[in-house]
Amino acid sequence: MAILTAGCSGPSQLETAPVKGTVTYKGKPLTFGNVSFRPEAGSPSTGKIQEDGTFTLSTYGDGDGAIIGLNQVSIIATERDAGKEKEADPNTEMTVSKSMIPKKYTSFSTSELTAEVKAGDVNKFTFELND
Repeated sequence: MAILTAGCSGPSQLETAPVKGTVTYKGKPLTFGNVSFRPEAGSPSTGKIQEDGTFTLSTYGDGDGAIIGLNQVSIIATERDAGKEKEADPNTEMTVSKSMIPKKYTSFSTSELTAEVKAGDVNKFTFELND
């Protein structure tokens, strides 16, 4: 019975380090949206952008940070995130919310944003978005 239990422990988790940061758009704090880091291997991390433009990332648990190593970064900030989207008609298909920042930042493959997460103290990043 012990052998069966040991085999069901689930996948191992890669090492993470705390990550905090700030996002600005056109020189001002971005007050809504989400930041995502995608490592070369393992689970992505995400964090909600606060009203002051700051974020804290989580991968496996609340505030545990991002996987150590090079990460691609994407940032999404839509009308829905900003609370500016009209309420959807329940009888229609849900539409894609309009991006409030340039679309290139919304994809890991086009954002050109990266972050090197290092073991140890809190990693702090600033992402300055422009048109």
